[in-house]
Amino acid sequence: MDIFRIDLDNEIEAEVFSALLDEEEIPYALFNHFDFAYDGLFQMTLGWGHIEVPDIYGEKAFELFQNYKKSLKE
Repeated sequence: MDIFRIDLDNEIEAEVFSALLDEEEIPYALFNHFDFAYDGLFQMTLGWGHIEVPDIYGEKAFELFQNYKKSLKE
């Protein structure tokens, strides 16, 4: 199964966006790039984390994410 990945900037963005995906019944997996062993080194280089959705939901998920980001600017 192919996946569609959306990078996230922080934990709040992850919580809000995962709630939007739940509301639309879009399956997803949330990944946080923090690692205690490396004291957050991966978050500094890779970003906070990302969400993966099945490719068939990718377009809808990306549209939701764009609308969410757009609403922050308004």
